[in-house]
Parts: sequence; structure tokens; C-alpha cells
Amino acid sequence: MAPPTILTSQVFNIGLMLFSMQVAKRIPWDDPQTVQLARAAYVLAQLAAIGISYYLMLVVKKKNDTTTLRYVKPAKPSTSGQPSEPEMMITTNKAYDLDQLQQAIRSTLTTALMFSVVHFYFKINQPLLIQSIVPIKNALISKEALIHIWGDAAEGPLKRPFKAESPFAALLGMASAPLEESNDTTSAAQKKKE
Repeated sequence: MAPPTILTSQVFNIGLMLFSMQVAKRIPWDDPQTVQLARAAYVLAQLAAIGISYYLMLVVKKKNDTTTLRYVKPAKPSTSGQPSEPEMMITTNKAYDLDQLQQAIRSTLTTALMFSVVHFYFKINQPLLIQSIVPIKNALISKEALIHIWGDAAEGPLKRPFKAESPFAALLGMASAPLEESNDTTSAAQKKKE
């Protein structure tokens, strides 16, 4: 079962953004009740996105895929001018997926905090509308959701480790590259002991 194709379309994303901006212009933002409803929708959307990530964590734990995954973690940019070295990672598909989901939760919380500052400190209300839709959509079409909810095969663009989607990361060569694939079912901790 695959997600509706329209959800993964870039044209849909642009259309959704433009539509939301047009709708936001027509909403009476000076009405306190409207602002309260927008805040409630915003909070519920963030909670739903985090809930989807936690549900995916349960699914990953239940599948317990202990296939060994080896890849080179790209070097992090350094502020001291000295580039750090790329790091060899040995983990399992389960641990990798759980780490990716934890990163998604942190990203959702960071974005929620940022838009809360924009709303409460700068008194800008319009982003509440789009941010009541986007987190849920993103959670439902994330690579983890495509694999574990929609049942897509973990191959091609869904092959672990996932490629960085940021165009800036791709330009800077920060996308992680797979080293080798292994079907070994031993855990990463057992591998390190050997």
C-alpha cells in the first residue's frame, strides 16, 4: 500500500503553500476566537506529527530488524577551521530507524518552538495555518513512514542510510554514503566486542 501519489508531488507542495497563503489572507486574524482556534489547530498538528513518529518507533521496535548497517557518517562542519574526519558507523536497521525518528521528533519540536516565537513575540498569525498542515503531511510521507506504514521496499531512495535531502547538504557533500550492506543479524554491540 503506497501513499497517495499527490502527497509526494512537488507540485502539490507548492500548490498547498500558495493555497494556504491565499486562505490565510482571507481569515480575520484580528478576531481573538480565530487566533485561539488557529493556535489549537497548530498545537494539535504538532502533537499529531510527534504521535506519528512515536507510533513508527513502536512499529520499528516490533519489527526488530537487526540487519547490520555500515556507512560512513560525513564530517561535521567545524567552526575552528579544522575539518573533522568522517566517521565509520556500524549499527542495525532498527537502531538507525529509531535514530532517524528521534531526529524527526527533535526537528518537529524545534520548528514548533521557532513558529511559536514568530507567533507570540512578533505577533504574526498566518504561519499557524500552514504549520497546522505541513507537519502531519511530512510525517506521513517521511522515509520511515513510507517503509513502515505504507509498506514500500527499503531500496532506491529509501535505502538506508538515507541520503540528505537538503540541497545545501548535497552541494557541500554532506550526504552519507553507504559503505557496504550486510545481512548479518548480530547487533552492533556484539560486532564491537569482536
